[in-house]
Amino acid sequence: MTGAELPGAGVGETGRKSPFRRWALRVGIAVLGVAILGTAIFVVVLRMTAEPERVVRDFMAQAAAGDYAAAHAHFSAPLQQVQSLETFSATVQANAMLFQVTDFSFNQRSVDQAGAELAGSVTLESGTELPANFSLVRENGSWKLIEYYIGS
Repeated sequence: MTGAELPGAGVGETGRKSPFRRWALRVGIAVLGVAILGTAIFVVVLRMTAEPERVVRDFMAQAAAGDYAAAHAHFSAPLQQVQSLETFSATVQANAMLFQVTDFSFNQRSVDQAGAELAGSVTLESGTELPANFSLVRENGSWKLIEYYIGS
């Protein structure tokens, strides 16, 4: 026996690992497995919502730049019927500060074959953080806004 070894450290009388060590090893493996699974799910959801998020970012940038027709083109057919280009243009002009966004934070994301939901907050140029929610649908192979809420 060397000076670094302790008699029976982690080993039972029969030379096997103690029950506590086996339990700790199993718990460690389980925690690692859950962490890997959680990370994989997170990455998959981020990738699946990347295109809807790009549409939202383009929509907001175009509205902020005054390119109302390009921003309105991101609307689904039902939303275009509810909010015409003229109505949308007037709404943006009356609430211009809501479209001057410097940052997006979507802490809730969901996506399936028919739609996507991005919810979280936007940070305005003024530094104000407001809640934001964007719902999108697949229309002719592209993601389109079906509804959006900023600040409510």
